[in-house]
Amino acid sequence: MRIGEFAKSCGTQVSLLRHYDKQGVLCPEFVDEFTGYRYYSAGQIDRFRKIAALKQAGFSLAQIKWLLANAQDGPLIGERIEEKRRELTEQLAGLDVAKLMLMGETGMQKPTIVEVDGAVEMRLTLANPVKDFAAACQWLDNAARAQGYQRVSTFKPIGVPGASTVEIRIDVVKLGPAIKRLDDDIQSVFEDDDVVGKWAVMGEYAVREDFFAGIAPLDGLYCGAVKQIYFLPGGERYWVYGWTKGFLIYDSGDGTALNDYVVEEHDGERYMFVQHKGGDYRCGGRPTVLVLRQADSVAYMSVDIAKVDKIDLDFVADAKVLGKWTAVCYLAAKEDFSPGQRDDANWLYFKAIEFFPAGQCTSVYGKEVVAGMDMQTWTKGYVLRKWNRTACAYEIREVDGVEYLIMEWKSGDYRWGGFETDYYVFVRG
Repeated sequence: MRIGEFAKSCGTQVSLLRHYDKQGVLCPEFVDEFTGYRYYSAGQIDRFRKIAALKQAGFSLAQIKWLLANAQDGPLIGERIEEKRRELTEQLAGLDVAKLMLMGETGMQKPTIVEVDGAVEMRLTLANPVKDFAAACQWLDNAARAQGYQRVSTFKPIGVPGASTVEIRIDVVKLGPAIKRLDDDIQSVFEDDDVVGKWAVMGEYAVREDFFAGIAPLDGLYCGAVKQIYFLPGGERYWVYGWTKGFLIYDSGDGTALNDYVVEEHDGERYMFVQHKGGDYRCGGRPTVLVLRQADSVAYMSVDIAKVDKIDLDFVADAKVLGKWTAVCYLAAKEDFSPGQRDDANWLYFKAIEFFPAGQCTSVYGKEVVAGMDMQTWTKGYVLRKWNRTACAYEIREVDGVEYLIMEWKSGDYRWGGFETDYYVFVRG
């Protein structure tokens, strides 16, 4: 398509596309040497969207060009993203400083790091009285994070009556650059406890005191994504969770963790405080605190709480899908599809699928082969997985003479976590 049509498809201006071409970030696939017309393919719309997302995140065009060129190197890309995250955190801290200064905290100084009896403190000096204690605490928290520290205490105001300045102190630990694998032994014998039922997620907090002080929870999985966790009778496992007395078990397939918990009653409600071995812990820090509130004591089973699809669909033939397809990449969203993407085959869990006439199909998951009409079937547009009651939609796209099968991947994140479906991409053979 010509540049004007491509610009309209991307929802942008022709002038911006010309600028991207000049910078070497998004070049047309073909330029007519006689007319000078630029021609783009529909497959390049995805690249434009990636550029737009990275720009929104604050990356320069030079940085975006490098990121796109190295997109297959997951660890390296992850490192660059974390660098940008630290940079943005520093900017947020600067914004908090500006707010405090505008509100009259002109006596505020840069936080200092002090070692006391082997422990590390970060201290912030403010003019007294403190006009916005919550904003000052947030800024100190952001400043610690920007410098690679994890806060492991509540905020401690230090001062004396009549003093011109006051300090806010927090205990911190330095985080390392390497992410260690969680590898706790979760095969212990089950021991019962009075925790069966549904527990609402109140949030993940730096320390327990934050919850009672009304301090906002940390950003992440437990700040909006995961709404509840179920404790099933007998410690039955579902999704990534299981339990035994005193421990919430976490098994993501990429690591295992025993997270200590205690249950307490406050204001007539039962709360569970879980020592959560999350991202900071994996970087050499300490567990955060996941706070749950008991919503009910119903003895749910995993089949009761799983999201299920309509799978009793009539068979409709689709000659285009017949044959064997091999997985080449995994997508978090279908919009991320890029014909050139190839993930490490050893990393892909869904290896292959083969479609036969009359609705038969065989799938390979890791080292396991799933076959038989009692396990799964297919009809035009869907693979019907009876073993977990999901209908995975598929579509076939052809790009530059290559056929791609894009199929929904409805894992535990979809069935129990409330997340949108992921996708696998396959090619023939």
